Amino acid sequence: MERIEADCNSSSSIGKRRKINTGDIAGKSASTKRRRSQHRPVVGSLPGDLLIDVLARVASYSFTDLFNAKLSCRDFLGAAEDEFIFEHVSIDKFPVIHWFPPSDELLSFLNRCIDKGNPEAMFRQGMIEFFSRARIETGLEYLKRATEKGHVEATYVYGMILLSRGGQSSQQGLSILNSMKMTRCNYLKLRECRAKIKAIIREMWINNSISLNEVKCKCEERNMLTIRKRKFEEEDEVICCDACGWYLEVISFCKIVDGVV
Repeated sequence: MERIEADCNSSSSIGKRRKINTGDIAGKSASTKRRRSQHRPVVGSLPGDLLIDVLARVASYSFTDLFNAKLSCRDFLGAAEDEFIFEHVSIDKFPVIHWFPPSDELLSFLNRCIDKGNPEAMFRQGMIEFFSRARIETGLEYLKRATEKGHVEATYVYGMILLSRGGQSSQQGLSILNSMKMTRCNYLKLRECRAKIKAIIREMWINNSISLNEVKCKCEERNMLTIRKRKFEEEDEVICCDACGWYLEVISFCKIVDGVV
């Protein structure tokens, strides 16, 4: 009996210890929750405008990073719906020409980028409207809007089209192209720009080509090109006369559109 009573006493004391331990754990859990509630997440403490600006910078470099940011935080998920994000998000991940019908979600996303004034989205839409769908005025409007936002490829294409038309349009195109300022650094960027446009045009069905009209030039004999030249690379030359230089460039552009080069 003494042994049974001793066992009962020991089991009773163990039960008490267990109750005490359970209470301690509950207390610790409650204090942990209080500590967590006292410290708000850093992202959540940011002002809304600053949060959108940070997310826009992320989006301008990579759509994938934007997508991951939306998954990581509820605040980012809400801020990602702001129109400023759609204006600056990078769409380089997506093809210019969709050989297969895009999903409704992707199509809605790209259309929203266009509506919110995303320069790359407007440039792509302008190329499709002008060259593939032969909607000349609509295409020019998209290219113009992208040009006004400083999009390099849109500036090049829009300027080339206007320059090729001759007359007053050529003067406007020349002014737009001259805004690109042909320094050595920008000239190398121009070559990259030309290569990108060439790659896009090769993927498109061209239903609207462009014809080259006479471009007025201050040089007495354009064909002789007896003006000063600055040689940047062995195979490329930049001609000092703006009209002559861009006239030769628009000839190359017309050949790209026609599939000659």
